[in-house]
Amino acid sequence: MSTAVKKPPFPFQKIAVAIGFTPRIEAILAESRRLQKIFQAQIIFIHIGEKSLQQEQYLKHLLHRFELDGSQHKLIWEQGDPVEKILEICKQEDVDLLVAGALERESMFKYFMGSIARNLCRKAKCSILMLREPEIQSKPVKRIVVEGSDNPKTVYTIETAIYVGKQAYANDVFVIQEQDAGKMALIRTDVFTNNELDDHKEKIVIEEVNKLNEILACTDCGGLRVNTERLEGKPGYVISNFAREHQADLLVLNSPDTKLNLLDRVFPHDIEYALADLPCDLMIIHSRVETEL
Repeated sequence: MSTAVKKPPFPFQKIAVAIGFTPRIEAILAESRRLQKIFQAQIIFIHIGEKSLQQEQYLKHLLHRFELDGSQHKLIWEQGDPVEKILEICKQEDVDLLVAGALERESMFKYFMGSIARNLCRKAKCSILMLREPEIQSKPVKRIVVEGSDNPKTVYTIETAIYVGKQAYANDVFVIQEQDAGKMALIRTDVFTNNELDDHKEKIVIEEVNKLNEILACTDCGGLRVNTERLEGKPGYVISNFAREHQADLLVLNSPDTKLNLLDRVFPHDIEYALADLPCDLMIIHSRVETEL
């Protein structure tokens, strides 16, 4: 395990924003300005590609327009592989939150090959916010859905979701525990009688509910309404579907425990359901105080 200084996942004091010269650049900058106000953060803008005088002047104009050209902010313009360069810069700058735009859906080809935003999401070692539909006009964050799974990372993920909710003056936070029926089915029936098996499964549920209640009891929720739900189904799919049905503004998930590969996208890892079809803006929490799993 690394002996480097560990950091909690929040507050977001340094926010990096990956930008490109696309039709959505103005919306991305408008969202960046709102994030800067909410978290009182330094913003580091990252563009990977060749630099031209015309593009440089245009970008400076936009940064001035959105009041993001102050001395506390920074523009980094480099060439190379976009994913590797952005991640390298985030590490060098000790970034707390990386922000990137994302498509709600991608074609099957792009999904398997991996877009820049999705590759960043899978590889980033800091928290990442994927904006599904960035807008120039301000949109409130009222409903937040957050993962409540039985995982050492979950405490940091819930704490961060609550922090974001309070900073953004949200109304509701829904903490979702997903009960994987397939995982329950793997419990060996040759070890337990039918009655013992039911008791064992019930004990698992009670332990998980108690752990979640302990986390919430130790978290200052301010004026937020915090609701808990336990839903049965495939982890990742269930929570994404819940976020969509309840018109959530933000879905907050744990970072993957391991690096995702092609097999994870054929037989989806929990997070891949959200990445394949974003129900709303997605925040993936990578806590640098967590132990390596």
